[in-house]
Amino acid sequence: MISAQLIQYLEQKGFSLDFPSYDTLDQPIIEILLENNQRLTLALPLLFQQQFDYDKIKNIILSHSQGASLLEQFHKIILIAHKIFNLENKTIYHLNEIIKKNKIQAFFDENEFQYYFSSFQDFERKNAIQQEQLFKEQITIRSKLQTNKALAILFSPAKLRIMQKIYTHETLTNTELKYYYKAIRPLIFAILQEDLQKYLGIIESVKKIKLMH
Repeated sequence: MISAQLIQYLEQKGFSLDFPSYDTLDQPIIEILLENNQRLTLALPLLFQQQFDYDKIKNIILSHSQGASLLEQFHKIILIAHKIFNLENKTIYHLNEIIKKNKIQAFFDENEFQYYFSSFQDFERKNAIQQEQLFKEQITIRSKLQTNKALAILFSPAKLRIMQKIYTHETLTNTELKYYYKAIRPLIFAILQEDLQKYLGIIESVKKIKLMH
C-alpha cells in the first residue's frame, strides 16, 4: 500500500496518482468510522453537510465486532456536527431529519466539541482560500484568452512570434530586430497612446447609442 507521506510528497512535486473515486458518500463515512482514528473522524462533519444513508451506515457498522461503540461514535459526531452547523448558521435539513427520526442521543464534553469545531473552522478557511485561488486562476486564464484574442486581431502571426520571443526574453536575430522596429513598435506605440484609447472609447459608445435608436 502506498504511504500517505509518499503520495503527499509526489503531489507537492506536481505528480498525481489517479485513484478510483467513491460512488456515494456512505462508503467513505463507513471507512472512516471503521478506522476508529480521531484524526480521520475530524473529517466527518465536513461530509455530513451532504446527504448520506444513515440506515445503511448503521447496519454495516453494527455488523462489525465493535459495532456498539462505533455506532455510539457515529451518533456523537452527528450531534457534534449538528451543533457546529447551528453555530455556523448552516441549516442541514437531512441531518436534522436523521437526528429527529432516529432520536439520536450521545454525550460529548465541551473540550471534545471544541476540538471538532476548531478543526471544522480550519477546514472551512482552507477551503475558502482554495476556492479564492481557483477563482483567481480562472480569471487569469480568461484574461489571457481575451488578451491572446485581441493580439491575434491586431498582429499577424509573424509579429506575434517576435513579440513572444521578446516577452520570454529570447534574443532576436538582426532581421527580427529590424522588423520589430519597422513594423511592430509603431503599432505598439499607437495602441498605448492614451488619446487614441479615449477616441476609440468615444467611437464605441456613440456606436452603441445609435444602435439603441
